[in-house]
Amino acid sequence: MVTLLPTPSYLESLPIKMFEYMSAGIPVIASNFPLWRDIITKHNCGLLVEPNDPSAIANACQYLITHADKGVQMGTNGRAAVKQYFNWEIEATKLIDFYQSLK
Repeated sequence: MVTLLPTPSYLESLPIKMFEYMSAGIPVIASNFPLWRDIITKHNCGLLVEPNDPSAIANACQYLITHADKGVQMGTNGRAAVKQYFNWEIEATKLIDFYQSLK
């Protein structure tokens, strides 16, 4: 669960724990922030909730319990996304390319 409240510091953050869950093959239940929504929906790796709504969070948990096969697939999708897009090797390449573009 990454159900942080919609404060300015969180709305544009990329929480490490979200990517750790994805890397571990765990379906993510995340706050419905635009940046996070793009990641979760594009890779179909979890569920989005309004973080101020405990019932929505509970319903998302219940959904993953009662639809275990979908949760497994979301976890598999998250792990694949981390391997392909969200890892330090890829970020290092982006950073090196950026530095080289400054020459």
